[in-house]
Amino acid sequence: MWLDGAISNLLSLGAKLLPAVSQFSLSSTGESHQNQIETELKKLMKLLEWIKARLYDAEEREIRDRSVKLWLKELRGVAYDAEDVLDEYHYEVLRAQVEARRGIQVPDDMLDKIQQIRCKFDEITQDRIALQLSEEEAPRRYNSDLQIAPTSHCVVEFNIIGREREKEKLIDLVLSESHDGKTISVVTIVGTGGIGKTTLAQLVYNDQKIRQTFDKFGWVCVSEDFNVQRLIREVVESITGKPCDLTNLSVIQDYISKDIKGKSVFLVLDDVWNESRHLWESFWKSFMSVSLLKILVTTRNETVARIMQTLPTFKINYMSNKQSWRLFQRYAFGEVVPNRGSKLVEIGKLILKKCGNLPLAIKSIASLLRHEPEEESWREILDSELWELDVRNEIFEPLQISYARLPTYLKPCFLYCSMFPKDHLYDAEELVQLWISQGYVQNNGLKNKKKVGWEYIKQLWQRSFFQGEYREKEFKFTLHDIIHDLAQSISGHGCYSIGEDMVSSFSEEPYHLYIVGRSKELIETDRTPFRKFTTLRTLHFVEQYFFGFSTTGFNFSETKSLRALKLEWGDYLEYASFVNLKHLRYMCLNSLPQRLPECICSLYNLQYLTLDSCRVGVMLENIQNLVSLEELTISYCYDLRVLPTSVCQLKALQKLFIRNCPVMELPRDIGNLTKLQHLTFVDTKVRSLPPSLNKIIKNIKALNVNLECSTIGWLDHLVDLGGTLNISIKGGCNLENVRCANIESMHKLHCLMLGWNLNFSVMDELEDGCVFIDYNGNGIDSGDEVISEIDSRDEVISKIDSDDEVISKIGSDDESLICCLKPHPNLKKLEIHDYRSRTFPCWIENPTLLLESIVLKYCQATFLPFGGLHKLKHLKLEFCYLLQIIQEDSLPLMLEEIKISKCHNLISVTGIQRLKSLVKLDINNCSKLCWLDHCWDSKTCTITVTRCPKLRKWRLQQHLSCKEVELWIWGYGGRTFPDWVGNPISCASLEKIELEQCTFITFLPFGGLQKLKQLIIFFCLNLQIIQEESLPLGLEEIEISYCDNLISIGCVWIGAGRREEVGRSIGKCVTL
Repeated sequence: MWLDGAISNLLSLGAKLLPAVSQFSLSSTGESHQNQIETELKKLMKLLEWIKARLYDAEEREIRDRSVKLWLKELRGVAYDAEDVLDEYHYEVLRAQVEARRGIQVPDDMLDKIQQIRCKFDEITQDRIALQLSEEEAPRRYNSDLQIAPTSHCVVEFNIIGREREKEKLIDLVLSESHDGKTISVVTIVGTGGIGKTTLAQLVYNDQKIRQTFDKFGWVCVSEDFNVQRLIREVVESITGKPCDLTNLSVIQDYISKDIKGKSVFLVLDDVWNESRHLWESFWKSFMSVSLLKILVTTRNETVARIMQTLPTFKINYMSNKQSWRLFQRYAFGEVVPNRGSKLVEIGKLILKKCGNLPLAIKSIASLLRHEPEEESWREILDSELWELDVRNEIFEPLQISYARLPTYLKPCFLYCSMFPKDHLYDAEELVQLWISQGYVQNNGLKNKKKVGWEYIKQLWQRSFFQGEYREKEFKFTLHDIIHDLAQSISGHGCYSIGEDMVSSFSEEPYHLYIVGRSKELIETDRTPFRKFTTLRTLHFVEQYFFGFSTTGFNFSETKSLRALKLEWGDYLEYASFVNLKHLRYMCLNSLPQRLPECICSLYNLQYLTLDSCRVGVMLENIQNLVSLEELTISYCYDLRVLPTSVCQLKALQKLFIRNCPVMELPRDIGNLTKLQHLTFVDTKVRSLPPSLNKIIKNIKALNVNLECSTIGWLDHLVDLGGTLNISIKGGCNLENVRCANIESMHKLHCLMLGWNLNFSVMDELEDGCVFIDYNGNGIDSGDEVISEIDSRDEVISKIDSDDEVISKIGSDDESLICCLKPHPNLKKLEIHDYRSRTFPCWIENPTLLLESIVLKYCQATFLPFGGLHKLKHLKLEFCYLLQIIQEDSLPLMLEEIKISKCHNLISVTGIQRLKSLVKLDINNCSKLCWLDHCWDSKTCTITVTRCPKLRKWRLQQHLSCKEVELWIWGYGGRTFPDWVGNPISCASLEKIELEQCTFITFLPFGGLQKLKQLIIFFCLNLQIIQEESLPLGLEEIEISYCDNLISIGCVWIGAGRREEVGRSIGKCVTL
């Protein structure tokens, strides 16, 4: 429920304003009027406290009770009006501070507005009696109106489609002995509601391998109430098959202990929500007498899995397109499937896309369609939103439960995401800023709002609302279509996306609006008259087309309630109208052709300002007026050559980010920014730090600046620097000055990036050319004649055979210099670019280093000394031309991911079989690689090998316990594959093979790969015949495209009922 947060913000804002009413005189009114405003504010805050106490009950009933939903909608409108009035007063307070005035110019109607809003609140609260909303100090633990029916172990396997592989992997994981000798071990299935967690658990529970392994079995549906006494009693009943009337916990524990003593037990705990480690420990201690206990848990929350698990989490994915269609056919058509050309089949496939490969949605809609034989009925369902269908409760109830059980503060943040179109790629950093601009992120005494907002992101990801691989401060994610539908169904009409294939009309005025399209069509017509929408609080306009027209006259005179504004492209604005946006907190302007107006600096509430590819002109001269500004980002603004000293007066500024601007130097008084924590100058002409920075250096948490060697000594004060330090070394270096940088003292530093700029003064000595040129158009001010022909801003790389003596001369000082840049052992990530010495410093192989990630690019080293780095998990090598062999002792045992790219002289990689934790190996464009060591012992292995045409010696060991191996071969130039490819011994574990651009291959040797389930073939132009013996009988999916000479495929492996399905997976093969 977003309203709790909104009213909390109103109370917070009111508490700030009350002292201000007394502090400032009201220039337009007398003392009596001032006292009246103060009195009305106090009455309003008291009323808001009363309303807030009843929101928890309303929140629980909102989803089911339309009357409550309408009440909340009306309350939202008045709350927004109240926030605008209070915020307008706050704006005038800030304005008085900027202009150094004693009096506040409050509009004459301010008192009337406050009184009218209080009267509206009074009217709304009277409805509370009719709705019977109770007063509660905290939200209930769960919503009694939204409860999923209890589950059991019973399952009809005939109706289950597409989970065979997951079932086998999960059984292997449950039966695995790799649980470190523990008596009790837990396997956790994590996934969103309706994805099939319970079904998968039922399949495992009833499997013969499981039944033959354990002595006793139990199934308990836990739900949200993790009552230890109840759960143990239900375990007793499930295991013994007899009712248990015991009520004393100790007695129940004694009973179960005697019954399972010395036995092996398999227990399923379905639908677990508990996040208390204490309750979990109390539960499993009741089973200490067993010889072996395996617990299979299903949950929607990654946090629950982390608390309970002792084995890796098993994440269940959405079904594939083919599996989804098979499931749809089963429920929509039964045993009689219409012909391929049938209209119902055609419409059914379009309807299936709405289901987003979610099994529950597919079964619900397909079952509905089974009773609608007419094409017209199918088209009506196709044209409807999921939440408008008769089966909406079946589809959304499990997801609504997930939503209802979200903490109150997360609900508005999730619903806000429905403003963006489906398939939108969300940037977590930007989304947090937008949440803050709307007041959704609550204050935390110990953390700033950005940190709290990032915690919100992580919690929503852990609860399966966001999809993607979570990365701190770099997280980009998507919303599954069904999750997006859920957000839209709950948010009502507050959030809209418009443009091609999106909503084109509004049933009511929106609060948050995302527009993609042509400004001429979307703004000039009545289709989207958003200039009239006085309720708008977010406007995100992405101009897709900007060719040859200008739409003038549009302004923001009516959209005064905006809190967030993002404009990309378009020449359609009256920039002067920005002055009306008094409430604006977030502004992002991208590629606007006109010079930005100075009135932007009168937006005193602005907290986040981003200018990208704009003409800033003189706008920044008065930027000191933005007294609330916390983050300033300027990118690709090529008319910004001098950063005005007014920036140094931004007392609230926490982050200053300048990228690809020709700024020459930092302002002299930058040390006046006492709240500055993040300072970044990337691809500018700044080469030194002003002395005043020393005054605030202890506050700096991340510094990313290109430095001359002569100025590195300024870093010696950065003892408390956290985050990232990027040093781009240029010019002659005095080693004593470099030692003064004292990098080793930075105990909080997370990432250190070291880069060398090539010295062009010795270019004429390169008789055979250079190893490479890495040129991005900025920062190189020597060797102009050498690179005068290069006019591209993009990276240009030239690989020419080099003269060893000259290269040695260029890199002669690099090793001595890097020895002086030894980091603190706490460092987690190290990146080194353009390092020209053949050897690394001795500190990089020190086992006390806690490094988890190393990235090397364009380095000339011939040996990797990382074998002793016991914490290292990620290793990335790119353009390391002189590296020929990666030896066995070069790689630490705990590596999880290796990526090797464009190391053209690399011949051999050995020692991989020692890496028990490795889960991902990615090798591409290593043209001389011919030997790759054995595969590794791991639960899940993904191998990607592309454009390594000489790789012929490699084995995937059969006896290893790999549970999933994927092989991708791209750009292989031989006529036949190496011996190990397709060998039933070396490739026994392969489940998926993808071949792309293997131009000369004529034969597929995969017939002996019994575990191979999926085969994908693209652009294998000389492949003519796929013989029956080339493919294993267990193959489930095959996809073939752009194999122009393919004329025949052996089909013995394809069941008669699936030939049409397989046929649809083969296309663009002109001769077949």
